[in-house]
Amino acid sequence: MNNRMLGNATLAIALAFASTQALACGEAAFNAGKGLPYQGYLAPRPATVLVYASPDPTASDADRAALYAGLTKAGHKLTVVKDPAALASALRERHYDVVITAFDAMDTVQAATADVGGAAGKTALLPVVARSDRDSPQLRGHFDLFVVDGASLGQYLKMISKALPANAL
Repeated sequence: MNNRMLGNATLAIALAFASTQALACGEAAFNAGKGLPYQGYLAPRPATVLVYASPDPTASDADRAALYAGLTKAGHKLTVVKDPAALASALRERHYDVVITAFDAMDTVQAATADVGGAAGKTALLPVVARSDRDSPQLRGHFDLFVVDGASLGQYLKMISKALPANAL
């Protein structure tokens, strides 16, 4: 037997005994039954989202517009309001799955949702906090989920998805 034939035979034997756990390219990143929820910035569970005031005061108008466009493109139904009267009106007119606002404005949002009552009580509140406040006891004591100012679209999508009830598929 020449060296080439011996090499081919060795390779064939090695492949025969190789683990059957070999994965195709990229398959390791895929969780069976769960898909890739944020790939391509698609929301795995589209939600109705209300954004009150300017949730991230450090963001420019262009950054806010890009975020809002990204949330909409991902499949969320987005409403943006800028004052307490518009907030209360929006909450009376429609149920929202998630309300996003600056942490400093959360008292206004909680008061508006309490005034509306009913389905608004099931609305998840998602505050946007300054990086320096992310470990504050006031935040951690009241909110399990939040977004840090300057967060990417992917972080917003992730937190919105986590804020939705498990049965809201």
